[in-house]
Amino acid sequence: MKNRRSLVPAFAWTAVLVLSCANVSLAASEVAPDFTLKNMAGEDVKLTELLEDGPVVIDFWATWCKPCIKGFPQLQEIFDSYNSCGLKVLAVSIDGPKSTSRVGSFIKSKGYSFEVLLDSSQKVARKYHVSSVPRTVLVDTDGKIVYSVTGYRPTNHDELEKAVVAIYPEPCPEETEETEEGEQAGEAVEAESTDDAGE
Repeated sequence: MKNRRSLVPAFAWTAVLVLSCANVSLAASEVAPDFTLKNMAGEDVKLTELLEDGPVVIDFWATWCKPCIKGFPQLQEIFDSYNSCGLKVLAVSIDGPKSTSRVGSFIKSKGYSFEVLLDSSQKVARKYHVSSVPRTVLVDTDGKIVYSVTGYRPTNHDELEKAVVAIYPEPCPEETEETEEGEQAGEAVEAESTDDAGE
């Protein structure tokens, strides 16, 4: 009975994406299918364009998926740690048209800052052979999938970060734009003081 209940949410949004033990997934090192989806602001976001700046984590999720939501804080940690290196996180919602309105309010209420995309038709999810959610993949700058996992486990964060570290062996810069501006201003003041002393 437990397994039958777990199938209900998936059946509700599509007959193709079902929650089952069978998992058909894209293999590591396979080229990630390109796609373009709308973000919460209605803007087009294209995968290949993002890959020009750095690797991309793609996380397929839904508002009704409790394991998906449970893993979001870890995704935010990854984003916060490696965003300055160019890493992007795309949380791709597969919520249907009737529940899409909940996506933005949920993300805003939690304060997540990674990009959220809408895949209400599940076209992109089918490209990635998503059989259940959450489904997380890491795509490197060559467009290859270097890590993938289906489902939520506490160890997912460490596994994903290990795959990211393989791309970024050196620490990411921690300086913010404000800090850099402050240092430049300090150097200007110091230079001015030196000039005054020379006069």
